[in-house]
Amino acid sequence: MKNKTIKPLETQYTPSIIEEEVIKYWKENQTFEKSVFQRDAKDTFRFYDGPPFVTGKPHYGHLLGSIIKDVIPRYQTMKGKHVDRVWGWDCHGLPIENKVEKLLGVNSKKEIETLGIDKFVSACKTYVHDVSSEWQWYIDRIGRWVDMEHSYRTMDKNYMESVIWVFKQLYEKNNIYKGKRVSLFCPRCESPISNFEIAMDNSYRDVTDPSVFLKFRVKGENHFFLAWTTTPWTLPSNFALAVSVDDTYVLVEQNNVQYILAKARVEETLGSDGLRIIKEFKGNELVGKEYEPLYTYYDSTKADYKVYPADFVSMEDGTGIVHIAPGFGEDDTELGKKYGLSMGESVDDTGTMDPKITVAQGKYFKAADKLVLEDLVNRGLILKSTKITHSYPHCHRCGTALLYKSQIAWYINIQDIKSKLIETNKDINWVPSHFKDGRFRLGIESAPDWCISRSRYWGTPLPIWECECGERIVPGSIADIENLSGQKVKDLHRPDIDEIYLNCPKCGKKAKRVPEVLDVWIESASMPYAQVHYPFENVDKFNNSFPADFITEYTGQLRAWFYVTHVVSNLLMGSKSFENVVVSGVIMGTDGHKMSKSLGNFPDPKDSLQKFGGDSLRLYLMGSSIALGQDIIVSEEDWANELKTTLMLLWNSYKYFVSYASLENWEQKPEFAKEPGVLDRWILTRLDETVLMMDKYLGVYQIPKSVATLKSFISDLSTWYIRRSRDRVGPSAPNQADKEAAYITMSTVFSVLFKVSAPIIPFISEYLYRHLTGEESVHLEDWPTVKNDKVIDRELLVKMVLVRRICEMGNGERKNLSLPIKQALSSITVKGEFSTLKDESELLQLIKEELNVEEVLFAEGKEGVSYDTVITVDLKDKGLAREIIRSIQEARKLANCRLDEKIEIELPSWPVKYEGDIKRKALVSKITKGPEIKIVRSN
Repeated sequence: MKNKTIKPLETQYTPSIIEEEVIKYWKENQTFEKSVFQRDAKDTFRFYDGPPFVTGKPHYGHLLGSIIKDVIPRYQTMKGKHVDRVWGWDCHGLPIENKVEKLLGVNSKKEIETLGIDKFVSACKTYVHDVSSEWQWYIDRIGRWVDMEHSYRTMDKNYMESVIWVFKQLYEKNNIYKGKRVSLFCPRCESPISNFEIAMDNSYRDVTDPSVFLKFRVKGENHFFLAWTTTPWTLPSNFALAVSVDDTYVLVEQNNVQYILAKARVEETLGSDGLRIIKEFKGNELVGKEYEPLYTYYDSTKADYKVYPADFVSMEDGTGIVHIAPGFGEDDTELGKKYGLSMGESVDDTGTMDPKITVAQGKYFKAADKLVLEDLVNRGLILKSTKITHSYPHCHRCGTALLYKSQIAWYINIQDIKSKLIETNKDINWVPSHFKDGRFRLGIESAPDWCISRSRYWGTPLPIWECECGERIVPGSIADIENLSGQKVKDLHRPDIDEIYLNCPKCGKKAKRVPEVLDVWIESASMPYAQVHYPFENVDKFNNSFPADFITEYTGQLRAWFYVTHVVSNLLMGSKSFENVVVSGVIMGTDGHKMSKSLGNFPDPKDSLQKFGGDSLRLYLMGSSIALGQDIIVSEEDWANELKTTLMLLWNSYKYFVSYASLENWEQKPEFAKEPGVLDRWILTRLDETVLMMDKYLGVYQIPKSVATLKSFISDLSTWYIRRSRDRVGPSAPNQADKEAAYITMSTVFSVLFKVSAPIIPFISEYLYRHLTGEESVHLEDWPTVKNDKVIDRELLVKMVLVRRICEMGNGERKNLSLPIKQALSSITVKGEFSTLKDESELLQLIKEELNVEEVLFAEGKEGVSYDTVITVDLKDKGLAREIIRSIQEARKLANCRLDEKIEIELPSWPVKYEGDIKRKALVSKITKGPEIKIVRSN
C-alpha cells in the first residue's frame, strides 16, 4: 500500500462523473492490457465471445451478456489467470442484407441482381463498417474490458478461410451432403431458414388462417373421408391421407351424407344433431383405402391417393385424418419418402403458385387460399370453413410468413452424431443446471439435419466447384483455390469468388462454383478456430485455447450458438467446445417480446446509463434471476435502487472512515497493537467469510449468489459496524486505543473489500481503492487470500446475529411504545433462545448502546422483549443530554463547522450532570446560557 496517510474524499458520488474519470484513467494507462499481459500466458482461462450482429445500437440484452462476459474474466484474472478477451463481429447474413436492402430501396433477389451483386455486397461492407463504431461507448460505460480494436470479423479474409477449412474437413468426413429435404423457407428472402433460428428468437406469431374441413370421396364408395387443414394452398399438392392405426374411427351419417373420421373428433367436427353412427373400427382398417383426388395438376403413381398409417396424427384437433402434401411439411415429406408418394412442388422460391395450378396460378401462396376454397366450395367438397388463430413461424429478420418447402440444399448430417452430442454434453457444466438435460439435450434429440446453404449474396461462399463432367471439387484454403485455378484470390466474397474457375482434375475443363453462400451459423460455430485463423497460423495459441473454459449467452442460443458450436466441435475435434456455460434469461421489450433490434422494441439505454451508471446496472442485472436463465422486464426503479441501497452505502461508509482518519492525520498500519474488540473481530471475520463465499460462487459461475454476498456485507458494514463505531472515531472519541483499532479495522476492510467487489462493480472499486492505497489499479491486484474456512469465527457470527435480532426487536418495541431512542431506559428484558449472550459483556454493551438502556436482562419464555418504562430524573436528564448533542451536531452542520473544530455554545438549559458528555461528544469548549441554541465560534 503506497499511501500511508489517508486523504479526505472531497468528491460527491455522481456515477456518470466518477465512471467517466475511471474510463479515462483506464484508457490512458492501458490498465486492461496490463491486467492481461502481467499474467502468465501459459496459465490461461479460455473464454469464447459469441459475436453479435452488426445491425445498430446495442440493447439491454447485449449489455446483459457483455456484463457476464466481464465479471468472470475479471475474477479469473485476479485469480492469476491470463484471460484473452477479443471482441467479435457477426458481419454476414440476412440481418445485414435486410438492412442494406432498405438503404438501397430493393425488395427482392431479382432487384438485387438487377442492381448488381457487386454493388450490393459493397454496400453490405460499408454498412458493417459504419454501424459497428456505435458500440464502443456502451461497452465502456458498462465497464466491460474487451479488445475491440483487434476484433475478429466474420467477413475478414482470414476468418472466412478458416470457415472454408472447417467445411472441407466435415465434407471429407462425409458429414455434409447435398439433398432434397423440407425446411422452413422465406419467400421474401428466397432462402431457407434454420429451425433453430426461428426457435432462438421466438419468431412465432399469432395469425388468423382458414380452418377447413374437407371431403375426400372414398373411391368406389358413396361416403367421404373428412380431413382438416389450415393451409388450403397446399391442397393442389395433396397425394395421401394419414390415420392413427390404434385409434377408433367411425362411419357416420348426417343429413343423408356419410363420413369417416376419428370417433374422438365427431362431436367437435359434426356436433350431434341428426347424427347416426353406422360403424366403428380401428384406424388400421382404413390403411390402403383409395380416394378421389381433389386436383390432378401433377403426375401420380399407384402409391398416391391412399390412406397411410402415421404416428403424428393427433386426436386433439382436426378430424383424426391428416391431409398429406409431400414437400410442404417435414412429417408429410417423410411419409412421402417412406411410401414412394409423388411430390407436387406448387410454390416457387418467391412464394408464387405454379402456373400449372390453374385455380390460383401466379398468386402468392397465402392469397391462393381464397381461390382454392372458392373452387372446392363450388364443387361441394367443403364440409365447413371457419377461421382459426394459431401460432405460425415468420422470418426472424424480415417478418414474412414462412412455409415448409422442399428444396435441394446442402446439409450436415445430424442424425448420425446425436449420440455423440448427447454423450459429450454430459461433461459440460450448465448454469443453471436444468438446461443440460432439459432444453439443450431435448434440442439435440429433436434436431433435423442442418441446412447450411443459403441462396443469398453476403456471406462466406459455399466452397464447392462443380464440373459439367460431374466432378465436384472442395478446396479447403485460399492456396487450394489459387493452385487449382491459377488465379489470385483477392476477396472471398461474391461476386469475386464466382469469377474464379477451377481446373477439373478429371476432364481438364473449367469447374464453376455453386452459387450459394454458407449459413452464418457455420461461421459462428467456427469461431473457436477462425478467430485465430487456425490451422493456417496460431496453432499453439489455438491448442491452448480449446475447449473454452467459459461461454455465456441468453436462452435463445440453446438451439443456436451453443448448439452449432457443439455440433461442429464434435464433428471436427471429436469433443465438446466449452467446459462451462452460463445461460442468461431474456430481457423483454416494451411490447412484452424479447428485445430485438429488428423489432425496435426497446429504449436506448444511453440516458439511463448516464443517469444511474454502469456499476448499478451490473448490480441490478447480475443480482437478478435473469443471470440464472429467467426472463425479466427492465425496471429503472430497481436499477436506481441499487444505486441508493448499495453503492451510496458503500461510498458513504468509506467517506465516513477517510473523513475522520484524514482529519486526525492517521497513518495506515498493517497490524493491531493489541487484540481488537468484539465489533472489529466480527467485521473482520465477516470479511473473511465474504471473501471465501464470493470466491466459491464466482468459481462455479453462480453470479447472483456472489452479488447477494457482496450486498449483504456492504449492508452489515454500513448499517451495523459503522453505525456502532460512530462514537469510537474522530476528535471526540474518548478511547485512543479503541480508536486506533477501529481505524486499522476500517482500513483493512476497505482494502480487501474493494478487491472482492472489483469484478462486480469495477468503477467504484477502482476509484476508492486507488484513493485509499495509491496503487495503480485494483484490477491489477490478486484475489485476497483467506487460509481456509476454519479461520472464520462461526460462534461470533452466530452471536452477533442474536445481538442484532435483539436490537431489531428492541427498536420495534420502542416504536410500539412511542418511546424515542433518545430517551434512556433502565433496562430491557429479553426472552427466547439468547442465553449464550449472558456473559458476553462486549456484545451486551452493543445492545445497550444501540437501544439506549442501562442493563440487559434475560428471562425464560417465548421470544420477545420488554422495557422497564419507568423514567427516573436521571434517565430523563440522560435523554435530554442526548437530544442536546444531536441538536448541536445539526447546528454545526448548518454553520459549516470543521469536524475537529471546537465551539462555544449557548443553550437555554442543560443537565449539568451530563455537561461533560455534551462537551466531549459535540466538541464544545464552553456552554453559556442563552435564549436558544446558538454557536459561538472559538478561536
